[in-house]
Amino acid sequence: MKIKNLLAGVVATGALALGSQAAQAGIICQGCEYGDDAGTYLGSYNPTTFDFGTFNHSDVGIDEGPSNAFEDFWVFDLDPGGSGSISADFTAFTAIAGFQGQLYADNGGTTCTGSDCSAIDLGALLATAGTSDSRWEIIADSLPAGRYILRVTGTTNSRSTSAYTGQLAFIVPEPGTLALLGLGLLGVGLTARRRKV
Repeated sequence: MKIKNLLAGVVATGALALGSQAAQAGIICQGCEYGDDAGTYLGSYNPTTFDFGTFNHSDVGIDEGPSNAFEDFWVFDLDPGGSGSISADFTAFTAIAGFQGQLYADNGGTTCTGSDCSAIDLGALLATAGTSDSRWEIIADSLPAGRYILRVTGTTNSRSTSAYTGQLAFIVPEPGTLALLGLGLLGVGLTARRRKV
């Protein structure tokens, strides 16, 4: 019974710590639509909180025409750098063929004003994703502060109705939360050992 109570306390403490961190999260560029320029700027993400943003290219089939290849660039800044992970989830609607993505570091020449990027300068390729279906995710760990570019490619369907949506988030475990969880698990282990003896 004591072990159950201790476990419940550990779980509750962890949930409270995570909840307080989620309350600090920033919503960056919610529902941003892809622009007409070379790329679209999503904003600056703080990896010490659970910042996230949503974006889409709902007219990619109309913009590019039926059965045409497309290449979109989504740009964001990371400040400060973090030891957590970037998670970029993408879902295609109405059958985009060859739907895939890549995460690049900026090579120093990407230029953005407001939500529009007039120049894209791809640096090192950091991660890639793409599947035979319409959904994929890019995960990259321990990114330093700086500018990053998500490159999304595919081919529109024959009816000009292609569209996709994306979500960008940073997952960073708070050191205090990890310490509390570690102490709780240590307590559970000591209690179990004491009962055995």
